[in-house]
Amino acid sequence: MGPRRSIFKKPRGKGGGGRQQQGYMSKDMKKKLKKEQAGRPPPTRFQRSLKHIERAQEATQAQKRQIEAERKYRQESNASFAGGAFSSSEEEEEEEGQVDGEDGTAFEELAVEFNGPLGRTVIDSADESEEEEPVDDEMDEEEMGEEEEMEGEDEAVGMDDEEEEENEDEDEALKLGSEASESEDEEDELEEEDPNDLSTDDDDEDGAETNDPYMQHTAFNLSPAMLETIAAERPRVEQSKLSFPGLGNVLVELPKCGTVGKRPEPRGIFETERYAKPGTLPTVPDPDAPIDWKALHVKDKIARNITEPLDALQRDTFAILNAYQDLHVTQRSFENADRFRYVYCLHALNHVLKAVSKMQHHTVKLQAAKAAGRKRKKPAEDQFRRKLKVATVGEEPTVGLECRDQGFVRPKVLIVVPFRESALQCVTVLKRLFAGEGQEKGVLNWKRFTEEYGGASMAFPRKNPKPADYERTFAGNIDDNFRLSIAFNRSTMKLYAKYYSSDVIIASPLGLRMAIGAKGEKYRDYDFLASIELLIVDQAEVCYAQNWDHLLHVMEHLHHQPKSTEYTEFSRVREWCLSGWSKFYRQSVLLSAFELPDFRSLYNKHFRNYRGKARTVARRDQQAAGTIRRVVVPVAQNFQRVETSTLDGAGLARFAHFVNVILPQARTVAMARCMIYVPSYFDYVRLRNHFKKEEISFTQICEYTPDGKIARARDMFFHGSKHFLLYSERAHFFRRHRIRGVRHLIFYGPPVFPHFYPELVNLMMKENQNPQDGVDDASMTVTVVYTRYDTYQLTEMVGMERANAMLKAPRSVHRFSTDQK
Repeated sequence: MGPRRSIFKKPRGKGGGGRQQQGYMSKDMKKKLKKEQAGRPPPTRFQRSLKHIERAQEATQAQKRQIEAERKYRQESNASFAGGAFSSSEEEEEEEGQVDGEDGTAFEELAVEFNGPLGRTVIDSADESEEEEPVDDEMDEEEMGEEEEMEGEDEAVGMDDEEEEENEDEDEALKLGSEASESEDEEDELEEEDPNDLSTDDDDEDGAETNDPYMQHTAFNLSPAMLETIAAERPRVEQSKLSFPGLGNVLVELPKCGTVGKRPEPRGIFETERYAKPGTLPTVPDPDAPIDWKALHVKDKIARNITEPLDALQRDTFAILNAYQDLHVTQRSFENADRFRYVYCLHALNHVLKAVSKMQHHTVKLQAAKAAGRKRKKPAEDQFRRKLKVATVGEEPTVGLECRDQGFVRPKVLIVVPFRESALQCVTVLKRLFAGEGQEKGVLNWKRFTEEYGGASMAFPRKNPKPADYERTFAGNIDDNFRLSIAFNRSTMKLYAKYYSSDVIIASPLGLRMAIGAKGEKYRDYDFLASIELLIVDQAEVCYAQNWDHLLHVMEHLHHQPKSTEYTEFSRVREWCLSGWSKFYRQSVLLSAFELPDFRSLYNKHFRNYRGKARTVARRDQQAAGTIRRVVVPVAQNFQRVETSTLDGAGLARFAHFVNVILPQARTVAMARCMIYVPSYFDYVRLRNHFKKEEISFTQICEYTPDGKIARARDMFFHGSKHFLLYSERAHFFRRHRIRGVRHLIFYGPPVFPHFYPELVNLMMKENQNPQDGVDDASMTVTVVYTRYDTYQLTEMVGMERANAMLKAPRSVHRFSTDQK
């Protein structure tokens, strides 16, 4: 006789030959293995997910094999018990369908006898409950484990039970850690929100009919005709001019979507796809009618904090912004700056709260669906164990809940302002609209913010004071390198939040340029600009004086595909964002005090909103009077036109005209104490190098000149030691020096800031002159050089009618006097 086979299973790794001996390890080897494993890098989320998927597949296969084995065994038992009583297949089907009837008692007894050793009982559909399901699941797992051991599918050979438990605990900890890493940004948020606090206006689904402009703007994709229209190099637009009571004349441009070729009729799922509606002309509000904030779809949390009524200017601006159309305003001034700021902060906060509310509402629904799906589905087994649910004809299968409510990253509003003082004003308005007047309980880090962004303003001299616009521009903290992130919740507003955990970013052009970095740098980050839905640029003229290239650099890095997906939840990213159409959904707002070619270029090139865009147009009566009317010094003013055919050649043509025509006359003794005002720094460098090369007597003042050299240059020019003074426009903007002793003034180009022209000409008054220079006041002159591409600056200086006449007249020299009206 052979050796007796033991009915007990041998422990793994405790003796025997073959694979078990190969898997044996001593305690020292186990310690060494643990040290090696501790030194390895932690598994990635993909590796952990792959491991769990493999385990789930193995468990599913083992369960299927167990079910198949039990089904075959029961069929054999039923066949041996029934004998030849069931002759036909029809009779067999009828008898199998009578399990719960009187004729099925024999089968029930057999089932009880068969399932008894396994701890099973026949479960009727009426007696089945949710409390018994975990027991069945545990027993299924035990049977599954026994089947795996019988077939030798366990790959963990050589590991004892303690090591298996440790690995299982480690996997569970890694799983929990991955879940925690996904929500680590949310831990920095404020208190957890109550799901019951959801407002009723969030119950509307994305596809439901709603008049909310936010939902109409973001809920649907673009149609093929609309996409071809706005994605063209020169979009086809339809222009209309409207007259608003506050903004005045507004030119509205709407994409013109016609039939683009012959397209086949959509079939299948595309028949029910809804596309975004094209933009329409904004509604001109009635300045005397009361404002219904609910009809305008403004959140109740904001509406109850609006204590002051909006004037006509604010109503017109909000009507365009609330329609999600781009806007370019060229009428910003110190008088209406606070009113414009109040309106765009109101619109930005309303946009953010709607987005946050919609995301939280969807999060609650997804969590509820996830909790309902945690209940494991019962395996498809026969009638002896549980009654199967038979699907009815025409029943639709259950589809997972899909919520598309966000972009690649969380930041959705970007406000660009030049100084920290401007950021302080914006945050103060946001706080007042969000938390109410004087309420600081729901605003975190407010004290730190006021300390860093408040501060004392620069001291202005009492003797020889600066101009009024200079003191108002540089009042407060004028630091131009800052970035501030704000995160909003239903009841809290957190300042200094993390970039990728914030909703609103307020920054200066230089601060954004420092964060983005330049091409070729090792560490660059501009993923936080991938999903900007609302862009606001305030005080564009000040940003232009700082460095316009910084803002253009920011515009070029908007809506790029993120390099990292750490902060992206692809299951909730909008489809138009995945398609790369975010730039067509972004609403852009540009506020400036006047018009410039650079502003118009930004408006034409980067404002691509599919809802349309609008810009203010000054009336003819407003453009009739230019800043030249403010000149009070009796001096002859000569305007010389430089002929050029291309914009690229305008710089060379201007320089050649200055060197060949103007400079020989200015070098004479009669034109001593001549100041040359240069708007562009590049032209300033070109003239400086030419003067050094020709060894011309001159001194210079630019924005980079130290204070000591500025004082020495002003002194030499006043006393006649130097013939020329090169003076840059940015130096005048940031310092606003009162240059004394100017007898002749040459504008190398029309000043960008139109009010600088009368300000500089009025410096030639008698009290600012040196009485010992021996020059007659009647011999003073002013010369302005311009080209056909200086239309905007020329219009601001002399008015629209005169500018058109000067550009189209056959003669190239025009002379004006102070008393000329």
